[in-house]
Amino acid sequence: MNIVIPGLLISGLYALLAVGFTMVYGVGRVENLAHGAYAMVAAYVFYSASALLGLPQGVAFLVAILAGIGISLATYKGLVKRFSGNAVATFISTIILALVLQYVVMVIYNPAPRNLLPIVPGVTNVLGTSVSNDLIMAMGISWACLGSLLFFVRRTHLGRAIRAISEDPKGAIVSGIDLERANLVTWIWAGALAAVAGIFFGAYTHLVPGMWVFPLIMAFAIVIVGGMGSIEGSIIAAYIIGVSETAMMMLIAEQLRGVFGMGIMIIILVARPRGLLGKEM
Repeated sequence: MNIVIPGLLISGLYALLAVGFTMVYGVGRVENLAHGAYAMVAAYVFYSASALLGLPQGVAFLVAILAGIGISLATYKGLVKRFSGNAVATFISTIILALVLQYVVMVIYNPAPRNLLPIVPGVTNVLGTSVSNDLIMAMGISWACLGSLLFFVRRTHLGRAIRAISEDPKGAIVSGIDLERANLVTWIWAGALAAVAGIFFGAYTHLVPGMWVFPLIMAFAIVIVGGMGSIEGSIIAAYIIGVSETAMMMLIAEQLRGVFGMGIMIIILVARPRGLLGKEM
């Protein structure tokens, strides 16, 4: 249980980041390298709202999610649309944006690590293992977010339209699907999911301006393993990599935590370049 519970937690947070990344790619064919920075900014906004301003944690949580959505939409409107059709310019501009956001946070808060107070204090005994209530809530919220997303893309008209664009962009446009509306909704989902992941990453570890880098690398690996544009594939890959990474970190060495995910990505690229559930592009 000492491996399974943290593994499920980190897998859920990786999945939140990865599905936002893969949705943006699936609809707009955009590799948004600023995606991880949304999580970092949202975590610091939550810290400011709850610890510095004294807002109730529920309110601070909503403010942080709105911040993630706002930065995500600003990225789409200010950079991605402006560089539409130029994949290289989009790729470079989004990584520059991520670095700018990191430096802004460093100037405002300084690079010193900061700790978030528990959102839900206390511990609960799970099969003989003491687990913090924060971890339990993080797992529950990550599953609720992923379940809501799957319901949205499978059961709603707009969600099915987003899936159609991801699978056949030209056919979807010819059939009358509003591409701009689908893009906006996709970037809103991506920003919100990244914000939730960032808050719980900060609570699970600590806040530092560079906290976005490793989760983004792992999210990218997960998307490759699951299949670019596949939400279900990203979720499956997140749990494979997250639980395995946690086991390796606890049983062998913490310094090797990212090795397993990178190894799986290389194997998948060689054996099945389109990923577990990805389609031929």
